[in-house]
Amino acid sequence: MNKERRTEIQWLRGLAATEVVFCHSDLVTKHFTDFRVTGLDWYYPYSGLGVEVFFMVSGYVICMRAASHPTGGAFFLSRVRRLFPMYWIFTSLVLLTFAINPGWRLNNFEMTPWSLLHSYLILPQTSFPILGVGWTLEHEMLFYAFVALIMAFWSMNGPAKFILPWLLAGVGLVGCLYGFPGAGQVDPAVATSPWITHFLSPYMLAFGFGWLVRCAEEMRPAAGIWSVSLYVGIGVIGYLVSTGFATQLELRIGLAALIFGGFILCRRLFEADTLLNRLGWKFGDASFAIYLSHWFVLSALGKVLGVIDPPSEASGLVRVAAIAICIVVGYVIYMLLERPLDRWLRGRGTPAASKPAGGGGGVLALLRGRLRPTAQTTQGAQSPLR
Repeated sequence: MNKERRTEIQWLRGLAATEVVFCHSDLVTKHFTDFRVTGLDWYYPYSGLGVEVFFMVSGYVICMRAASHPTGGAFFLSRVRRLFPMYWIFTSLVLLTFAINPGWRLNNFEMTPWSLLHSYLILPQTSFPILGVGWTLEHEMLFYAFVALIMAFWSMNGPAKFILPWLLAGVGLVGCLYGFPGAGQVDPAVATSPWITHFLSPYMLAFGFGWLVRCAEEMRPAAGIWSVSLYVGIGVIGYLVSTGFATQLELRIGLAALIFGGFILCRRLFEADTLLNRLGWKFGDASFAIYLSHWFVLSALGKVLGVIDPPSEASGLVRVAAIAICIVVGYVIYMLLERPLDRWLRGRGTPAASKPAGGGGGVLALLRGRLRPTAQTTQGAQSPLR
């Protein structure tokens, strides 16, 4: 099951990253034109929708891969090994930029030991982390921690796999009811702890939806359709009871679900071994590097264009070119840095066992040693934030 090549997932990853780049593309044009894509009334409420798509892809892929790990701890460590090295590199680049130019701020972060600790450990914060785009990883890590906790007591080869998305739905509904906001928007009047606002978040509905869609593929067609329909109904209830920021977030999650579901339903269109699909696979591989690096690329290009001062009429062409450059730079970073680093870290891991641990829960599986995913497993669809 984990050996599937899911090209539609790779396309979703790449396109989601590109939408986030487009959302931030005003960075490259703001010095020579007053036009802002985030100023478009029809786009602004859904700007950055790639984030919700990322979360659904993450839920889907983690559902595919979790059972290949013998314990919750082994699973969680595998996610730390995947995310942290690249995230640390780009967070350190922010600090280097700050050291060169202390007057520069990314999302107005406060340079304190506390913010440094939280940023490097990807812990929930009431404000954005030092690397602004890292706020999504705070939600990712809580999702991973929740999955690891469940795996500590129950095997993902059993019923727990099919129960987990409904637990996530319940957590997300609480977030809808109380209107808990996202990173950088925590209202102390709602909750003083970012741990609460991040965990009890409508975003959990997005992770759960992706997970459930994967489970539905393993069910009989009628059962899968009913399960997804019921989950959509829960999402509608979440919208109806939501307050504040959660109301808009539920609409975004709904739109992301349509996009995500559409790609999954069109899976057969992506199965052919064509040049386009091979490019899509590489596109998805580079999505994490694109996501982490694009703010730096857009900011640098914007400063250069501010000196050149092209005509405002060229802003559209410049924007498209800048997005293309972000994709190319992201792919180069993936090939020259992320992929070699990931292979090196995997090479230092524990040798793979012959088969995943099954039957017992994660706590019992601690006695059986660790299992490292095989090369075939990791070649397939991976987390959208790698």
